[in-house]
Parts: sequence; structure tokens; C-alpha cells
Amino acid sequence: MKSSFYTAVFLGTGIIIVPFVGQAASPASESRNVATTKPENIVVSRKLHKVLASGQIARIQAEQSISSVDRSYISKQVAGAGVLNLVQNMPGANVATSDAFGMSNQVTMSVRGLNQQEIGFLVDGTPQNDTNSGTIFPSQLVDAENLQSASLSQGSSAIDTPVFVDLGGMVNYQTIDPDHKFGGYASAMFGTWNSKKEFIRVNTGDIGHTGIRGWMSFSNFHDQHFTGPGTDNRLHVDAKFLKEWGDGNRVAAVFTWAYQDISNYYEPTLQQWNQTGRSNYYSPTFVANGSPAANAQYWQLYRNPWEDINIGLPSTFRLAHNITANVEPYFWHGSGGGLSGTTLPTNSVYWGTSQVENASSLPNAVNGVAPVAQRYLNSPYRAGFVDKINITNGINKLTVGSWYEYDDFSNWVDYTPITTSGLPENGRGLAPAVMMSNGHPLRSEDYNIMTQVNGLFLTDRVSLLHDRLQISAGIKAMMVDRVGTSHIPGTTYRMHANSFQPLPRLGIHYTIDNRNQVFFNATTGFRPPLGESFFSSYSPATGAQTALGAGQQKDEYSIEEELGYRYQGRRIVGSVTLFNYNFTNRQVATQTYVGNLPVSTTINEGGQTTRGVDMEIGSAPIWHFSPYASFEYLHATLDNNFRVGNDYLPTKGKTAVESPHYQVSLGLTYDDGRIFGNFNLKYMSGQYATFMNDEKMPAQVHSDMTIGAYLPSVGFLKKPKFQLNFINLWDSHYLSGIAAVLPNANATRGMNGTSIASAGSPTYYIASGFTVAAQLSTGF
Repeated sequence: MKSSFYTAVFLGTGIIIVPFVGQAASPASESRNVATTKPENIVVSRKLHKVLASGQIARIQAEQSISSVDRSYISKQVAGAGVLNLVQNMPGANVATSDAFGMSNQVTMSVRGLNQQEIGFLVDGTPQNDTNSGTIFPSQLVDAENLQSASLSQGSSAIDTPVFVDLGGMVNYQTIDPDHKFGGYASAMFGTWNSKKEFIRVNTGDIGHTGIRGWMSFSNFHDQHFTGPGTDNRLHVDAKFLKEWGDGNRVAAVFTWAYQDISNYYEPTLQQWNQTGRSNYYSPTFVANGSPAANAQYWQLYRNPWEDINIGLPSTFRLAHNITANVEPYFWHGSGGGLSGTTLPTNSVYWGTSQVENASSLPNAVNGVAPVAQRYLNSPYRAGFVDKINITNGINKLTVGSWYEYDDFSNWVDYTPITTSGLPENGRGLAPAVMMSNGHPLRSEDYNIMTQVNGLFLTDRVSLLHDRLQISAGIKAMMVDRVGTSHIPGTTYRMHANSFQPLPRLGIHYTIDNRNQVFFNATTGFRPPLGESFFSSYSPATGAQTALGAGQQKDEYSIEEELGYRYQGRRIVGSVTLFNYNFTNRQVATQTYVGNLPVSTTINEGGQTTRGVDMEIGSAPIWHFSPYASFEYLHATLDNNFRVGNDYLPTKGKTAVESPHYQVSLGLTYDDGRIFGNFNLKYMSGQYATFMNDEKMPAQVHSDMTIGAYLPSVGFLKKPKFQLNFINLWDSHYLSGIAAVLPNANATRGMNGTSIASAGSPTYYIASGFTVAAQLSTGF
């Protein structure tokens, strides 16, 4: 039935196609094409004197659902806010963080029940998803102070998006353009939990007669954990340089450097949460020669040291009056990983399935067992290139392009002795590894994966009825080739996986009049098995298998339809979208453990059907008040029973994990040009953490608030501003999200009569406590 539907589309149209997608425009824009490097994308319109819902909603013309916030809203959020927090109140967005500032990488985001490993993330067109795991790490991304807009396309991404895990839509961040005049912006934030952030951005203005202008920024962030011991430190640099000339020619250079050393938060089970609540945290003390198991829980062993750079060159060239070209080369490189505590025997250890003698001295040993630091380290890099040609001829606009990416991911897990103070020999945990008698360092993972991605896309857009009716059709052919090698005894030495998927799509947008629009789209998406699931791993203490390699899993595939209506009146803007997804080989992100270190993996749960409705509404200021509201109803069910050995868990018809039935966001902003305030409240119903629906995370409700004042300019200080942000205003104690989903939490009788033991206990993120942050900012 699915195949016949798309055959009919091709026979009926005779062309191949795609819907619009893009970023929000600058609030100073009357009506402009959002992404100058993607001129075919969505059109978003704003007026500075009538900012809708204080920048929390936009006027949009597109053939799919999309939500957007702009600088007016972003500037009222807490300084240091993680970029995921900026989209958390949009319809369908389920953002779960472990800290008030969104700085921790223990975070998850889902949209319509699809997790962040199935959502594409872009900053100025450069991909941010990790190629090996599909996920993102918010602490590495651009500072929110440098963002002009953040948008969420809930259903589908642009056809030229350089991400192959984007079944669940796309999050797009657009940085501000440099000013023509010299100047800048600076801010300082101080708050509870000893939190502080200093930020400065300097605009060069026009550099001589080159036509080049740019800005550079630097920020320094620090805080202590709200529960138990732990500190977070982050240094960050962003830069953007731009040259524009002629009729639509534009070349930009975007650069980001990030360095962090972030402590981990404890992820409790539901039983631990119900018993001790926020008192679940790692041990604050290390006792020399004390219990190895207790010392392995010392908080300074659970950290995430990391450094990376990200470079993109988004460019647009007008080749003729009706022909433009868009190109964007990009490069990313990172180095670091994660630390955790575990224990090892002092005499012999296991290198994969081989037992060998331990040649290193392990301090703090008791009864032949010593605590050690486990290091999950990698040094990946990727380079890619996106290019396309846009040709306009009468009512037709043809776009043809390609995407190529090469990714090299080297990963290993090793172990290092810890001193009597509980630390490796230096602060970043880069001490010499535990050595074996065969002269090799002890490693439980040691692999390299090389990934090559080739994408070809073709779209045709037809404008009819004086541009009131837009019909677009397109196809994207995706080829993902992975080759991996593992150097751990007992594991498969070489894995090779090749995926090819043709992805057709269709979009229709009709403008009834200046206020009313309807749209429909049908798109397809896929995700190949994640590279990190290729190889097995084994406990170095016992030799038992701790992770099962799953590199031969089938590609996840989806067919999605949206039918929507938008009202865009003079003062009120709103939309209603009905959506339907059909998945095969649905891959759900979960976690496995190598020792005590959580490592992402995926589980194939078979087919899934997802249906629901999204609603969003906002208005221009009414007596300086701007209201906003969003709503989603979601019904996601599993279509198959889940295989366990030679039996099946009876999961067919169960509700999908991480899929709350209801979520509601309410926002109210006041701004009279002298004082301002913002209030947001979010409710989310409970969500299951197991395929069997035998464990459920409770519902949550929480709110945030901002109050502030615009201060008079003094000397070279332009438009200074003071604000107070209140996070988790009522100090609600709740679990913010699911860290690890599992097939079943309780022993279950299988479909064939087998007794299937519990797969364990899902773990969760603890939401941050009440936080106050004061910020003073100014232009200059």
C-alpha cells in the first residue's frame, strides 16, 4: 500500500520533488527569504514594531509545520542557556535537561516521540549531529547570545540537509550577521549554584574597502551542581565574517571552538528516585584504601573533558538573472571523551575474551580489587560539501544538487590507576593507561569506523494561480557506506555496511487569502544503523559480554504525512497540523554499559504508527502583553512484538517509549520599552520507559520567569539591560526525561510461553532545582 501510493505520485506528476524548509528571518525584515544560502526555503515575515508573542512565533509560508523564535525571545532567556532550551516550548518538542542552563550533555530531545538521534541539527547550514551516534552535545554548540533565530521543523527537513538521521525533522540555528559599524555586546551573569558567565562580542565593522565585515565572541561559563558534588566549566569562541556584493552574492565564514570539563549528574532508576529523590548523586568523598566499589562512585571520576572546532563556509552566487548556486564546505574535529569509575582485579584482567596478567600497579586495592578510572575516548573528524544549482524559468523552479561527507571515528575505552586522592595523575584524566603483561594497554573497546555519505537531490517547484498555489516534488537518493575494524580479541575484526535509499517527497501549499493558508506534504526518511552499535564489548573484570554488536541491523524507514491550516491575521497567528507516520525497523535509542560507563546504542523494535495533532497560537502585543500557547496530542503505538531469543515480548499495540500523549506550553510576555517580563509554563503527561509499558515516568509541570528593565545609555554603553531569570520557579521535584529505555522492567511471559527475565531498570534525568540568575548586558 505504501509503495502504490508513491507510485501514483510519480505517475501523476511526472516530476520529483520536496517541501520548503528554512530559518526565521531577522525581526527587522519586512518579508525576506530566510536563509540567504538556501533561497528556495521558507518565507518568514516579521515587523519590528509588531513582534508576535515577543518573538516566540512567526508568520510563515511553508508546505510543512515549522515553529520559530527570534532574537527578541532569545535575549530574554537566561544567559548561558543551552540552545535546546530555546525550542522547548514549541509544539511537539520534549526537551529533558539535567541542569538549569542546558550546559550538561546529559540531555535528550524528542519531537513527536522521535528522539534527538532522529532529528537533524544545523548551525548556519553546518551539521551538528555526531556521525557515529547520531546525537548532539549542546555544550559544543554556538552561544545563544550569537543567535538570530532558532526554528524547529517538526515533520521533515530540507532536501539538502547534510544529515542522514533526520526522520524527526530539523532544528535550525541561524547566527546574527555582522554589523557594518564597529561595536559590540557584553554581558555578565551571576546566579545560584555559584553560576557565572562572562560574554563579549566585538564587531569589526566594514574592514577598509574590502566589503568584509565580521564579529568574534568569547565566553566563560562555570557552575556547581544543584544536587551533590560536581562542577561545570566551559570556554567558547564563535566568529563570523561576511562579504556581500552585487545582486545576491554572499560568502560567509563561520567558526566555533569549544573546550569543556563538565561533571556528570547521577541518573537514578525510578525506585531510587522514589526513595531518595534529589539525593541521588555520586559520592562527595574518596577514602584511600577504602571500599573499591564505594570509591568507584567518587564524583571526580565522572566527567566529560572535550575540545572541538567547527568551520563552515555557506555561500551564494548569482550566475545569471535566473540562476543561483549555493555551496557550503564544512569541517569538524573533536577530541576527548568521558570518564567514569569502576573496579578491576589486581592480578589478571580480560582483554576481550582473552584473560591476561595485569602488569600495572593499582593503588587503593582491597582484597585483590582496586578502583580505577574508565576513559571513553575518541578523536573524530569529518569534512563535507553541499552544493546546488537553482534555475527559475517562468512558473518553474528547478533545484539540483549533491552532498558528500567523509567521517573518520576512532574510539577506545581504557583504564588508568587513580591516586590516593581519587584522581588520575592529571586533571583531564590523561594519565598512562593500565598495561597488560603482553605490552598492550588494557582496552574494552578499540575500533575505527570510516563513513562516506553521498546524496543526490532533485526538486521542481511549480507556482500557479498567481503564486497562490505552490506544488513541489522531489527525490533524494542517499548512499551511506561504513567500514569498521575492531582490535579487541573475540570481536568481529571487520564490519561493512552499505545503505541506499531513494527518498521521494511531495508538498502543496495554497494561500486562500492574506490570512488563511492550507498545506499538505508527504515525505520519506531513513536512518542507517548507527556506527557505535557495530561492535561487541566485554567486561575487563569478568570477560562477560557487556554489549552485543548490531552492525547488520536494517535501515529504519518512515513515511510521513502532514495536513495543516494557518491563520495569520493582523494581530493573531496560529496553526493546526495533523500528522501521521508509518515506520519500519524503528530504531530506539537506549544505553548499555561498559563497566559503569553508559554508552548509547539502539534497539530495533519493528514497526510503529504515530499520529497526532499540533497546535500553536500567539499574538501581537495587547496593552504590552503578548500571549503564546502550544499543544500536542500524540498517539504512538508499536506494530510488532519484540523478539527476545526464541520468544517474543507481547508489545504489539503498546504505547511507544518517550511518547507523552499530551503536552501544553503557555507563555506570556510584557514589554513596554522600559520594563519587560516573560513567563512560560510547561505540562507534559507521563511517558513509558519500556516497550512493555510496565514502567512509566510521571507527568511533569514546571515554569520559568524573567523580569528586567531597559536602562538609559551612558557614554559608550548603548542600551544596557538588567534582568533576573527564575528557572523552575516553583522548585518542582520531577524527572525531566528518560536516559535509557529498555524492553521490559518486570519478568514477563513470552508469546511462546517462555519466562523472559527483566531487562533491568530504566534510568532517568533529574530536573534542576530552583535557580535565580542576574544578568547585566550592554551594547557598545
